[in-house]
Amino acid sequence: MRFYKIKALIKLGLEDLTKNMSVFVYVLLPIVFALLYSNIDTLPKSFTFSICMLMNIAMLPVSLMGTIVAEEKEKHTLRTLMLNDVKASEILFAKASICVLFVIIDDLIIFFFTGLPMEQFAIYQLIGLFVAVAVILFGAFVGLFAKNQMSAGLLSMPFMVLFLAPMFTMMVDNKVFSTITDYIPTAAMMNLFDCVALGSFDFSSVIKPFAVIAAWLVISIIMFNIAYKKVGVDN
Repeated sequence: MRFYKIKALIKLGLEDLTKNMSVFVYVLLPIVFALLYSNIDTLPKSFTFSICMLMNIAMLPVSLMGTIVAEEKEKHTLRTLMLNDVKASEILFAKASICVLFVIIDDLIIFFFTGLPMEQFAIYQLIGLFVAVAVILFGAFVGLFAKNQMSAGLLSMPFMVLFLAPMFTMMVDNKVFSTITDYIPTAAMMNLFDCVALGSFDFSSVIKPFAVIAAWLVISIIMFNIAYKKVGVDN
């Protein structure tokens, strides 16, 4: 990949996003909830952070990545770029980089809104980024199959519901459902956050959540490769 072209694509992608303000709903929603929850004194800071990060990772990468890839396909700009000596991998890497950028920005804002100790800053951000990478690839999968932005929104909904499942386990006291959701990457992320908050971040505590996230990362890569070979970014 040629990084000077990726840099230009990222700049172009950010400029295009400013013309489509609807996508910023996904960016702003977790921040709004972080602001609201942080003013509720009865909620522990670590709990507020975990819930807002769950919303951020479950919604933003899939929705944003799916929407911006579908938008480019809808406008037929992907084919134009590829005819001008831009590789498909460079286009997708640039789009993913934009999503990662917004995920990191949201992560930072949520962290500072909730007022967690600075010594926990790095580990929280790394965990969130690790999960976001896996989820972003599901967004690319959605974008490749979507015909337009509207269909991208519909296709991304099942993934968002799946990744938001840990929030539903808090509302439904069901041991079977809770056990199943433990194998969802966002639930594994929240388990890791709990380990950090409780100061029990040791090998025995984190090996299972990290294994779950790594497995989902592999699944997302496989699904993306299947979609890419079947559909092709220029179709």
